[in-house]
Amino acid sequence: MQYLEPRTDVPAKDDWSTGLILQDLRWGTRALGVVGLVAAAAAVACLFMPTTPGTIGAMSVLVLAALTCGLTPLIHWTGTRAERRGLLEQPWRRVRATAAEKQPEDVSDRLLLDGLVLKGWFDDLADMVLERQEVFVCGPDEHGKAVVRAAGLAKMENAVVDTGDYPARERVERPLGRPLDDPAVAGAHQGLRWGARAWLWAAVPAGAGGVLVLLSLFPLAPAGLVVGGLLLGAGLLGIPVSIEIGRWYRDAVTAVENSDRWTPVPITLFPWEPNQNVAGLAEMPGGLALVQFVVTDLDVIANIADTGVMWIAGTHGDVIAVGVPRVRVLTFAVVQPDRDTPKEDPVPWIQRLRQPDLSGLPR
Repeated sequence: MQYLEPRTDVPAKDDWSTGLILQDLRWGTRALGVVGLVAAAAAVACLFMPTTPGTIGAMSVLVLAALTCGLTPLIHWTGTRAERRGLLEQPWRRVRATAAEKQPEDVSDRLLLDGLVLKGWFDDLADMVLERQEVFVCGPDEHGKAVVRAAGLAKMENAVVDTGDYPARERVERPLGRPLDDPAVAGAHQGLRWGARAWLWAAVPAGAGGVLVLLSLFPLAPAGLVVGGLLLGAGLLGIPVSIEIGRWYRDAVTAVENSDRWTPVPITLFPWEPNQNVAGLAEMPGGLALVQFVVTDLDVIANIADTGVMWIAGTHGDVIAVGVPRVRVLTFAVVQPDRDTPKEDPVPWIQRLRQPDLSGLPR
């Protein structure tokens, strides 16, 4: 198995995949932070308005928006801590490592390196370290702080040196069999199932906005009318796109459930273009085909860009489920035969609100 790996011959900040991770963390931080501040200010303003059902509803929505958008700068601040500390000025080091047994009543994970124990919240990163028996490390610095990455994962985690003594987890050889037999992929499959209900992403806000507008009519509540109208309009505009995306998700769910093996195929990604689907030419079993990723997942795209291989977890009609073996990630792509003038659909407007910049992918 070949997985995405960071470069070890340049400073970590100059590694292309590390740059994409940092860029993904920065996405929307400023815009969502501003939205959070505006929503918080509007919620405070509602306190000085007449207490009506519509005003109370508008304030509840605004408080929820402020809390949700306010988490984005916090996530960015935590995720980029290694960059601020200067840890990424040094190259990634490949170090032999394994994962320690989980400790009772301790939410932290631990990695056992040669003579060093690193503690943090590693989640599925620890599983990949156990599988590969290696980890990529920057640090630790004089304060015992470090940052770690594992092969196959387009993310990095903060860590701190631990002085305890912990037993290592037993490594079990796992054959590359049916995708759903892999616990990581089975977990990602649940995410696909939720994606099949994509229409809820638009219908719920539209319904909530409609209720809020009705509550704001009698007695009249201007704040409720404005907030409810914005929710209702955005929800109604997003319903057609979400229904189509939900269909693709349902096909991907069916593809994974009917698949009895992984299928690796060589693929060459086209240079990334804004407002266009990430796409490439793949040597599918039936011949050369255009593959378009409608919902981009950084783990999947980065692994493809680094290895030149796309792992298919199943096919259903013109939709393929794409993942990375032993990594908790699944997405889907639309396939059509290669031709001189392929149909290249632009990214729907609702997805442009969350379209990552992948201009840093190697060519």
